[in-house]
Amino acid sequence: MAAHKLITPRFAVRGLPVFMYHDLCALPATQARYTTPLTVFREHLAFLREQQFAVMQLSGFASQSCVRSAVLTFDDGLASHYELAFPALLEQRLAATFFVTTALVDSPGYLTWSQLREMCAAGMTIGSHGHRHIDYTGLPTAAAQSELLRSRMELEDRLGTPATTFSAPYGFLNHALILAARNTGFRHICSSQPWLATPEAETISRLAIYCDTSLAEFSALAMRSAWPLLARRTRNVLLHLPKQILLRTSPRKLGVNVGEAAK
Repeated sequence: MAAHKLITPRFAVRGLPVFMYHDLCALPATQARYTTPLTVFREHLAFLREQQFAVMQLSGFASQSCVRSAVLTFDDGLASHYELAFPALLEQRLAATFFVTTALVDSPGYLTWSQLREMCAAGMTIGSHGHRHIDYTGLPTAAAQSELLRSRMELEDRLGTPATTFSAPYGFLNHALILAARNTGFRHICSSQPWLATPEAETISRLAIYCDTSLAEFSALAMRSAWPLLARRTRNVLLHLPKQILLRTSPRKLGVNVGEAAK
């Protein structure tokens, strides 16, 4: 990768960029919104390494202060996280947090417990994405708390390390679910709100990486540039109400498994 001149943005926002990836693919082109080509992911990692960013873990960002810093996270516990993301991270000597849905571990297309233990031993953080991949805000608080506890206990039993991070499936969070997660023992709760993370916030905001997220946009977000952050915040505000309406009228269009949520 050619050297990139780092330009400090004129207007920078306070906080830490926490990037959220989903699936990776080996082919350079993809139409899936949440699938990132491996070549693009490698460019992101090379940029962070080249520009001497401190890529830290979620558990440590609140106590560390560094202008050039970032956190990398992955949702869903997909097989590509081990097959593609993990080797790329090791090559650059970087670490990330992988949020897994415990009921799906060892299922086709998902991570296995053996792979998770290997990733954990190599310095990756393994967090909870719930026991089932459902909308937990649609469950009674006690039921949601039971599911989250089951997920945390299974992660700790299988991996032999504390599980203190939680990412809500679909990014659906409310006060009751946040309280349930804290009561379950999760100290770091990730949302999908497109902004920078700050230590005093109740949840950790994250910046989603899409199939068309360019290196220029990624680098601007990493440098905490105000304009791409404001553009993402505006888009999220405009889409929030339609998304909530769709959730209540046609949840399957959002990929929400209402059948499981009702169990």
